[in-house]
Amino acid sequence: MRFYTPAANAIRSGGRGTEQTGRPFKRPDPAIQRSRRAREQTHPLLPDRHPAAAHRTRPGRPVELRRRRPGGLGLLRPGGQRRGTRPRPEGDGASRHGTGRWKRPGNRHQPPASGKKKLTAEPPAAAAPASPEPHSQGTTVTATGDAGPAPATDTAGATPSARPAPATAPAAATPAPATAGGTPETGPATQPVTAAPGVEEAATAGTGVAATPIAAPTAAAGPATAAAGEERIDRGLDWAQCHPWPRPAPLSFAAPPDELTVIDADGAVLEPDRNRILFSGDVAVRRQQRMLEADEVTYDEGSEELTARGRVYFEQPRFRLTADHARFNLAREEGEMSGVGYRLTDRGARGKAARARLQDPQRSHLEQVTYSTCAPGDDAWQLEAAQLDLDRETGTGVARDAKLRFKGVPFLYLPYASFPIDDRRKSGFLVPSIGSSERSGFDLATPYYFNIAPNMDATLTPRYLGRRGLLLGGEFRYLQPRHSGRIRAEVLPRDSAVAAGENSTRGAFSYQASGTPAPRWGFDVDLNYVSDDRYLDDLGNSLAVTSARQLERRGDLTYAGDGWTALARAQYFQTVDPAIPDADRPYIRLPQLLFDLDRPDQAGGLTYLLRAEYVNFDHSNDTLVRGQRFDLAPALALPLVRPWGFLTPKATLHYTSYLLENQQPGWDDTPDRTLGTLSLDGGLFFERDTSWFDTAMVQTLEPRLFYLYTPYQDQSELPDFDTAMVEFSFASLFRENRFSGSDRIGDANQLTAALTTRTLSGETGQELFRASIGQIVYFRDRLVQLPGIPVMDDGASSLVGELAARMGDRWSSRASIQWNPYKESGATEKAAVSLHYQDGDERIANLAYRLTDQVLEQIDLSGRWPVTPQVSLVGRWTYSLRNRVTNLAFAGIEYDACCWRIRLVAQQLLTGIDAEPTNSVLIQFQLKGLASLGQRVDDYLEQNISGY
Repeated sequence: MRFYTPAANAIRSGGRGTEQTGRPFKRPDPAIQRSRRAREQTHPLLPDRHPAAAHRTRPGRPVELRRRRPGGLGLLRPGGQRRGTRPRPEGDGASRHGTGRWKRPGNRHQPPASGKKKLTAEPPAAAAPASPEPHSQGTTVTATGDAGPAPATDTAGATPSARPAPATAPAAATPAPATAGGTPETGPATQPVTAAPGVEEAATAGTGVAATPIAAPTAAAGPATAAAGEERIDRGLDWAQCHPWPRPAPLSFAAPPDELTVIDADGAVLEPDRNRILFSGDVAVRRQQRMLEADEVTYDEGSEELTARGRVYFEQPRFRLTADHARFNLAREEGEMSGVGYRLTDRGARGKAARARLQDPQRSHLEQVTYSTCAPGDDAWQLEAAQLDLDRETGTGVARDAKLRFKGVPFLYLPYASFPIDDRRKSGFLVPSIGSSERSGFDLATPYYFNIAPNMDATLTPRYLGRRGLLLGGEFRYLQPRHSGRIRAEVLPRDSAVAAGENSTRGAFSYQASGTPAPRWGFDVDLNYVSDDRYLDDLGNSLAVTSARQLERRGDLTYAGDGWTALARAQYFQTVDPAIPDADRPYIRLPQLLFDLDRPDQAGGLTYLLRAEYVNFDHSNDTLVRGQRFDLAPALALPLVRPWGFLTPKATLHYTSYLLENQQPGWDDTPDRTLGTLSLDGGLFFERDTSWFDTAMVQTLEPRLFYLYTPYQDQSELPDFDTAMVEFSFASLFRENRFSGSDRIGDANQLTAALTTRTLSGETGQELFRASIGQIVYFRDRLVQLPGIPVMDDGASSLVGELAARMGDRWSSRASIQWNPYKESGATEKAAVSLHYQDGDERIANLAYRLTDQVLEQIDLSGRWPVTPQVSLVGRWTYSLRNRVTNLAFAGIEYDACCWRIRLVAQQLLTGIDAEPTNSVLIQFQLKGLASLGQRVDDYLEQNISGY
């Protein structure tokens, strides 16, 4: 028998209806900078819709019903091709996709709970409605003929096992009175039918009613317990753990092939007079990645209305829903549900709604709504709203009579709240920030967000400082197709803590921008300004009190050619440390022009190199030497590389000229310098197979020699604009110049000898151990030095060694040493040792020791350590053994209940040897998935705890 029905549309629209009305909240996007801590305080106010592709078929496409092997109707593809079926096991039945372990959100890697969104260069396209096309490609109905309830659907969504059907059926369908077991809607015109032998042939014999391939209806299964419903909606979701961090749960059913809607039911009744179909007994409708289950489903073709009753369950990617009753009108695209429970499976959120009404494809109305990220049965915090209206056309939601409860106690009431429900941003107040510091006292900031356009926004932040007064801050961001930027400014009109006679008006400004205005062209701007030297220490808005002593102002314009680059730069530094004398403050570069060329694989295998620079140096102190410098350094290299080693001879010519002012009397105002440099760099690679504890390894031995020759030339009359000694290390053994900058070219006649050995995993190639040692042998004294530095006459450099080891998946260590065997005392000139531990349960421990002879000697301890599943300790202690003083110390405690967290952190920072330490205290209270009250400390912890 064939009959026409848009049942697939009914199911799809039913899924869409539940989708649109069963989601009470969606979170706003994170701020413009994302990081791994970004997910923690996001506010999910509405889950993202999973757009199912709409498929249109030819008008009047028939739905074919054929008998399944003994006792049921098999699944058919459009056109009548049979799909195989398999039994559905009892019990919880793991999905063939794997249920996985799904964790709830609420870790520190989440964006701040604010209305600030990612800026988009183009206005976002309106979200397409999830409503389906009027017709689907095909619908297959599977009905079993026995009267008992069908076995439980497994998580893979397989069809029920075949069960015996009645042995015979009338040859032709004739009207008959209603039979027992029909649904309440079944009237006198109800036509109970059974599947009979030969149905497959009759179903394709034409349009006559020769056989009725629909099984007799069965009694609907009794109502399930609440526990059973909760078990299904929470299947595959792990609410019990905070770590590891959450990942979305897979679908708990197997999606049917594309363009196919599958309906499973224990029984079905066709009512031709009333133009409807009644499915009963574990009805399951699957279309693409959506599924609807209910005890009974009725589809009325005349009114295009679908009604589901009893244990209604709907699922699609990232979203699950249960309801007591659901009704959808496909023609008017509206629907209603009652007794709604929902899960946002990718965000670990859940909630309920007493009633939900789909007013049209774009508008939904919910009543008595709740939202929480706590596990079922744990209502540590919950957001409640009497009414919730969602408008997808405008991208906004409105909650009325909303209350936020913590431990059952309401602590925030909002009679009216408007929020965004998609990527479109919305103006409004953001979560306030509260803190305290010894310098400024109580600190309260209440930011207000302005959504100016899709590609620009602004934030205005009044900030009250108990000991200083009211500070007004602002930020403006913009994003264009080829460039972006950010402007920030602060002003404190009257600082109450400033001493009498000093300027009490204080402020700061910064501007960052970058982009590619044209192909191959790029620019980067970084401007920073503060009104006084103590501004950063006094008015820092977080625990990360900066130790910066120079603020950069720089603008770059670059062009990238084929094998060459050009740069134009203007650079200036504001010194904010009054202890730095004028002579040690950086010069202004206005302008600086750079050109670099690197052309490998030229004639004969040569590599052509060229570096050119022109720069004009200026200084705020008019008595210091200033002027222009031009530097040109062409080079020619011949890399000879083989699998067993390499050899690279290289020749470089250095030419530098100056045009100076304020030069010392008797010295040339236009000095120049021409020097040549020759180098030869070569190394060999040896390796052997070995084993560690019966594990295959590969050990390498890599000797390397580097010879360098640069003749001596007196450079004492040349200025020192930007030159300094390069820090001596293993890498510096192979540099051609021991100075940075172009004002000094070190004379050299020396040979570097170095040896490196590595141990690699034989299976993965991962480096497990590396040790290196090297030394420079000098064949003459180093005469060229910076002013005030004596000639260096040692016959050899200090020995430099490095070591790195990875001990399993948790332990790693590094060490370096600079040892001078020619010194009678203090032979160890530099040393550093570090040990790092990190496991998969967020236990982190760091131990470091640093020594620089006559400069510093300190130990550094830091870490994060959970002492219970909920309580963790964080801290760092940096102690100067040389000065016997604590440079930095902070300690904090964190209580994490998975869906909420509270932090307390206290810090002491010493900004100078003779300065008083700065003390700060912070408390942060966080409702994960909703909001955070207080200052975020993640940036600070990441900077101070390695591995955090």
